[in-house]
Amino acid sequence: MTRKDFNRGYAKRQRICETTLIVGLDIGCEFNMMCMMNAKGKVLGEHKVHNSREGFEFFRDVVDKAAKRNRLWDVLVGFEPTGTYWRKIAFYAKELGFEVRFVRTTALKHQRELDESAPLKTDRRDAYTIANIIREGKCIDSVIEDGIYRELRSLVNLRENAVSDGTRLKNALRTFLEDFFPELSRLYSSMSAKGLLAILQTCPFPADVLNYGEKRLAELIYKSSRSKKIGESKSSNTIFTLYFTNTFHTTNQRRGLPRWFVDFKAENDIKQ
Repeated sequence: MTRKDFNRGYAKRQRICETTLIVGLDIGCEFNMMCMMNAKGKVLGEHKVHNSREGFEFFRDVVDKAAKRNRLWDVLVGFEPTGTYWRKIAFYAKELGFEVRFVRTTALKHQRELDESAPLKTDRRDAYTIANIIREGKCIDSVIEDGIYRELRSLVNLRENAVSDGTRLKNALRTFLEDFFPELSRLYSSMSAKGLLAILQTCPFPADVLNYGEKRLAELIYKSSRSKKIGESKSSNTIFTLYFTNTFHTTNQRRGLPRWFVDFKAENDIKQ
C-alpha cells in the first residue's frame, strides 16, 4: 500500500467528527434494518424501515429526531450495495442532503466475526456492523449519479444487456442449425440474415424446403431480402445442397430431432 493510500484512509477517519450521525442500513427486499450511532460508537437507535413511501418518511423523521436530540448535524448513511434494492433508499438519502457511503461485502463479513467472534448473520447485527465500519472510515468512495448521468448509465446498461442477449441467441441459432440443418448455416454466414430467418419461419426442416419448391423458395427469399438475384441464387443453392449433401436424410428423425418435436409438427400440419 502506498503513502497516498494511507493518507486516504486517514482522511476517511478524520471525516467522522463529534457532530456526525452514522446510519448503518442492512438492505432488504421488503424492509431495511437501520442502526444509528455517534462517533464514539454509542448506539442511538435501531429501527425497521420499509421500502415504501411511508417507510421512507419514517426514516427521515427518525433521523431528524435523533440528530436534534443528540445535537448531531452531519448525517452519514452507509450500506452494502447488494442487488438493486439499495437504489431507492440511496437516492432518497441524497435528496435529503445526507452523505452516502458503500461498504464491501468482504469487509462486512470479516468485521462481523471480529466484533462478536462468530459468523452468525442477522439483519440487526449487520446494520450495527455496517455503522461500525463507517465509523472507522473503512468505506468505499461512492459516486451515485443523478439526473442525466443516471439516465445515461441506465441506457448503457440496457444496451449492453441487449447486445449480450442478441449474441447469445445468434450463437444458439447457429448451434441448432449445425445440429439439424447444417446446409443453411453454410449458405448464410450471418445468423441475422433476413433470408435465413424467412426460410426458418416457413420451412424449418430440410424436407419442408424440398416440398416447398425452388420457385416458391426464391420468391420467399426475394420478398425478405428485396433482391431477385439473391433470391434465385440462394434458393437454387439451398435445393442443390439438400439434394447432394451427404448429411441430408429424408426423415426428420434421422436428423436428430426430438420425437416430441416431430409429433408436434405433424399434428400442426394435419390441423392446417
